[in-house]
Amino acid sequence: MEASTRYVFSWRGVPVGTVTLTLEPGRFTYLSQHLHTRAGKAGERRREQTLEVDAQGRVQGSQAVPQALWLWRGVPPVGCAVGREELTGREGPHCVTTVEDGRVEGTLLGTAFVARYGADGRMASLDVGDSRFTVARPGERLRAPPELFADGLPVEGSGPRGALALEPPLPVPARLEGMTPWTAGAARALSAEVHAAFPEKGPGGADWNEAGEGEAGGCLAHALRFAAKARARGIRVALVHGLLVVDGGPARPHAWVRVALKSGGTLDLDPTSLDPVIPRTHLPVALADSQGPALEAGARWLSLLQGAHRVVRQP
Repeated sequence: MEASTRYVFSWRGVPVGTVTLTLEPGRFTYLSQHLHTRAGKAGERRREQTLEVDAQGRVQGSQAVPQALWLWRGVPPVGCAVGREELTGREGPHCVTTVEDGRVEGTLLGTAFVARYGADGRMASLDVGDSRFTVARPGERLRAPPELFADGLPVEGSGPRGALALEPPLPVPARLEGMTPWTAGAARALSAEVHAAFPEKGPGGADWNEAGEGEAGGCLAHALRFAAKARARGIRVALVHGLLVVDGGPARPHAWVRVALKSGGTLDLDPTSLDPVIPRTHLPVALADSQGPALEAGARWLSLLQGAHRVVRQP
């Protein structure tokens, strides 16, 4: 019997692709469709690997089991197996150390993971480092992440100057616990410094680097570098996951930063453009720590991909 499941892949809360797993008699297929950047443009890259497997799920002619199949088809037992990464072909120990109430902890080639399983016995989510895979339910309408970045979301409402909002709303807190009070002048100076450090503005490898390292990068690279440089000065800021509307166009994913002020309140800064962060152009979706998987942000992006919210302009 054929079985197939699709997962949304997020990095630090940012949806970057989908992974579809399909098991047929004697065959297992891993299909990855993810965001790909080239020459400052966001597009899609498709990678597919089909492996011949036996009744126990092992790759024909090998003792290895495909990594995703080992996790997906049911709760693996405590102990170790030889696993194979589908796209790279790397093989090595895949170990389970704890199984409790549908939660599995262990390591994949030495990297810690946490998997959670639903009532059907199939994997519902997987956290590995800063990455998360979340199941898309059968028949669920789901916009592919590359489409979200390339095409954006339509903005409803006639007036170009009204504040942006989501319907139904997604409340965003004013600040994260532990943000460090700072001065507006110092924060604006750092924003200008980060802006100048990226001579090329557009999606690139720096967007997927913890400190936004590199000379070419989009909004995420700018926000990550701002946070890293602030952290080096003993200042903790928040990363804002949100939507940006430019010149009456659609609402596209964007990232900027929020700083707590010594004088009270907060200050949002967009180091990518240095434009003011105002309600008619910038719509916050989630507030997240600049380090870590940003699970709440990932869940909120997933709800947008599912079409659970509309972007509207308030009168």
